[in-house]
Amino acid sequence: MSRQLMINRQQRNALWTLVSGQATRLAVGRSPRQLHVVEGVLWLTTQGRRDAPAEDICLQPGESIDLSAGSEWVVEALQAGRFQMLVPQPQPKPWPPVAWTRLSGWLRAFIAAVAPRGVRA
Repeated sequence: MSRQLMINRQQRNALWTLVSGQATRLAVGRSPRQLHVVEGVLWLTTQGRRDAPAEDICLQPGESIDLSAGSEWVVEALQAGRFQMLVPQPQPKPWPPVAWTRLSGWLRAFIAAVAPRGVRA
């Protein structure tokens, strides 16, 4: 099977397969990814930099790791395995304190405007 056909097939299925002892290089693009192990045992390593030491991580089935944008990793199967490269779900940002202050002020004014006379909020 040609390398390009294998890459296209794996990307379409979103499931990468490695036989025991096989390694592959992963270059994470402009946005972060999450590597999730479906089966097998995978060893991940990345080259260190002056400001960050090299990392070696061993993952079991069901475990995941967040891969930062622009990072490069080598993934090796210690046992034949399959993994997925997922786009992490963005975490909602909490409202800033000023938004809560404005909302509570607006609610007090609204309740005061619609509440029957003699009822206080």
